[in-house]
Amino acid sequence: GWEGVDQVAECYRNDFCQRPIVSGFMTDKDLGAKRLASMPDRVSNTINSAGGAVCRPTVINLYEEPMDSVDAWWAQWKTFVFDTTVNIKGKDTPVHGLFGPIKRSKYPAVTELEESISIPLQTMVLAIFDAILVHIMNSVSPAAWHGIKMSLCEALNKKKVERTLEIMVETYADTDVIFLQEAAAVFID
Repeated sequence: GWEGVDQVAECYRNDFCQRPIVSGFMTDKDLGAKRLASMPDRVSNTINSAGGAVCRPTVINLYEEPMDSVDAWWAQWKTFVFDTTVNIKGKDTPVHGLFGPIKRSKYPAVTELEESISIPLQTMVLAIFDAILVHIMNSVSPAAWHGIKMSLCEALNKKKVERTLEIMVETYADTDVIFLQEAAAVFID
């Protein structure tokens, strides 16, 4: 188990569950400065596992299963984070094992307490972030949002790596150096 789960539950009861979802969470600059949602999102949004891409149940990636309610999403999310293992560079790792501590030395907005409980804290904050997105989408367009998302994913994201490599080979085959920014780890191979 993780150290600090009780303190994180207290943070939820005394703070996070009382916040308005947009002004108190989604646009909270302190959460951004502390990287409490963005850091775990970075390592779990889309994981390039040995068996192929594995996506966290969230609105903002290529995850394909319907999330018709927060309850349906929550079951999927817990299974993904706590029961799913991914293979990265030959090593099997549970998804939650990808979350690392957030250090005050790098992110000074983080308090000493938050640093000491940063793994369960960022897990909770990521869950709140994803839950808000699912709630908003199911409130705004319950019957249509998932279909729209999937059509956008098909048009813009699927086979992105293959298409990028094709462009590089066909257009830049005689180029000595190519700079890629924010490229997936798969490009290293």
